Amino acid sequence: MNIEKYLNQIIEGNCVEVMKQFDNDVIDLTVTSPPYDDLRNYKGYVFPFEDIAKELFRITKQGGVVVWVVNDATIEGSETGTSFKQALYFKEIGFNLHDTMIFRKKNPIPQIYRKRYNNEFEFMFVFSKGVVKTHNQIMVDSLHVGLQLNGTTYKNYSKNEQVREKMANPVKEKK
Repeated sequence: MNIEKYLNQIIEGNCVEVMKQFDNDVIDLTVTSPPYDDLRNYKGYVFPFEDIAKELFRITKQGGVVVWVVNDATIEGSETGTSFKQALYFKEIGFNLHDTMIFRKKNPIPQIYRKRYNNEFEFMFVFSKGVVKTHNQIMVDSLHVGLQLNGTTYKNYSKNEQVREKMANPVKEKK
């Protein structure tokens, strides 16, 4: 399928069947909030999660990203954990779990369970195929801009080294 003719278009159809028409490694970014845990009736449509995940892996470019926004049903007082099972499956088929974020709902549905807190969020699992190619950081103002960090030094914890190597730079305007 020539992907160019589908740019910025909504394609109606069974997502697995539509994705099967795409060539390998053609999609940079997928953002989706699929149905989860049979919480709604979609007029007989099923949700073949594993088929969808495999097709997403096949069509995603190296360095591409899939943002998977999901949550869990609560059954007999326990959350199902389906969201985490799905995240682990994405890893199993070859995606990296690049990031896990929280999507905070602006107008969440009130909880009907009296022994639970309101569920005001959904998980946003960010998967990448290989190393992320493009990352646009969200920058915020630093409260301590220009502060000289006298005596503060860097330690390289990622290499399990706790030796002080160099002095920290002054705090920048944005972080």
